[in-house]
Amino acid sequence: MELLQNYELRLIKQANQGDRNAFREIVEDNKKKIFYLAFDFTGSIQDAEDLSQDVFIKAFRSLHTFKGEASISTWLYRITLNTFLALKRKKSFEIEKNQAPLDESVSADPVFPGNPSTGNPETYAESRQMQMHIQQALDTLSPRERSVFVMRHYRGMPGKTVGELLNISEGTVKSLLSRAIRKMQNALGFYRDSLDLGMEVQQ
Repeated sequence: MELLQNYELRLIKQANQGDRNAFREIVEDNKKKIFYLAFDFTGSIQDAEDLSQDVFIKAFRSLHTFKGEASISTWLYRITLNTFLALKRKKSFEIEKNQAPLDESVSADPVFPGNPSTGNPETYAESRQMQMHIQQALDTLSPRERSVFVMRHYRGMPGKTVGELLNISEGTVKSLLSRAIRKMQNALGFYRDSLDLGMEVQQ
């Protein structure tokens, strides 16, 4: 952990001194994680690409604010979250309902099973339909509910970490997650016997 921290602080220091290769290394180390998070937030490949680009532009402009109190990835997660919420306040993302979602060759999310390489077109077609319904269910969530659900359920972040990123209490995180899960369960009720989302409502 200490070696990683020293490595990240060195990269930040070099990037602040104008070393573009150092910043490029930061981008390369984190671009996939940020893109996947952005995709889970927006539900659109194009919006995820745009959001990811905005995140790294903001990160470059804010390098001088990085103090090393958290990892670079956590710092970038916060920028991603804040950028997403700010954009949602300004406008609703244009979600293409018929857009082919990410398959397993791009995203490893367990609720998105199946890909063309399985050699079973029928299974893949069913998987794509399921993904579309999951995306539509996610679209019923408020921005904060979706943020909490994505970070807890898809990214596996602890509730405390999610609370710190959103500047809310862990109890509020649990409340938002509970509401999000209920909405998802209601929207996906017809999959109750065939789709295990691994979601339990917090009492």
